[in-house]
Amino acid sequence: MTQALHSAIESINALSLKEKHQLLLILDEAIAQVEENDWIENDKTASEMQKVREEYKSGEYIAFSEYIAQKQL
Repeated sequence: MTQALHSAIESINALSLKEKHQLLLILDEAIAQVEENDWIENDKTASEMQKVREEYKSGEYIAFSEYIAQKQL
């Protein structure tokens, strides 16, 4: 463990529960953004994502939220 990580852990331990939840949200968003950038940069993943987008556009699939909305009609 690096000194920087050790210091960060000590600082996190000093936070209140509310502050830890806020930090969790910030870290989750930061990690998701980095992962998304990695996916976009990966040619295979980018082509798979494009294929799925085209399938949604053509009506082969619908989003789960759309499915639920249709069921409630």
